[in-house]
Amino acid sequence: MSGTSLNAILFLISTLFNLYILVLIIRLILAWAKADYSHPITQLVVRLTSFIIKPMKKFLPDIGGIELSTLVLIILVEVIKYFVITLLSFGLPNVIGLLILAIGDSIKLILEILFYAILLQAILSWVQPGSPINHVLNKLTSPIMRPLQRVIPPVAGIDISPIPALIILQLLIIIVVNPLLGLGLGVAVG
Repeated sequence: MSGTSLNAILFLISTLFNLYILVLIIRLILAWAKADYSHPITQLVVRLTSFIIKPMKKFLPDIGGIELSTLVLIILVEVIKYFVITLLSFGLPNVIGLLILAIGDSIKLILEILFYAILLQAILSWVQPGSPINHVLNKLTSPIMRPLQRVIPPVAGIDISPIPALIILQLLIIIVVNPLLGLGLGVAVG
């Protein structure tokens, strides 16, 4: 198989897996933030994921507001994604490395979702403050934004707490996640 064909296949595999993982992570965050399940976006996320989450909940109950079944499924789908990608790229991978990659990538996706949700929420607050998506974005970002808003007062009536939130999220990716992904890749492919 040529390098271009392999790259195209790897891109498609990664994109399809990441799209479903994205929905699972949004479900995890919305459940943790106790989102309103009557909102259409929340209902869509639940419909796309409940066929597999409901049976898992029988064995993996929620703990402290965190849907353990969703978290386990995210890691499992990540492991499968990295297994397929590593198998096609390098050969048979090390399972421990796949697990490290899966955990690292899951954390990275959670942080990126929060980053873009905060950014979108800030932009919408200037452009269209009454947007229906604001309610969902508020639920997604409140676990990060609420503590920062308590510590950082508005400046001239403008909430500047998104700025340090975005910086902190990016620093976490650089300092914690990227080394974890590097370690996972090194262990997975030897």
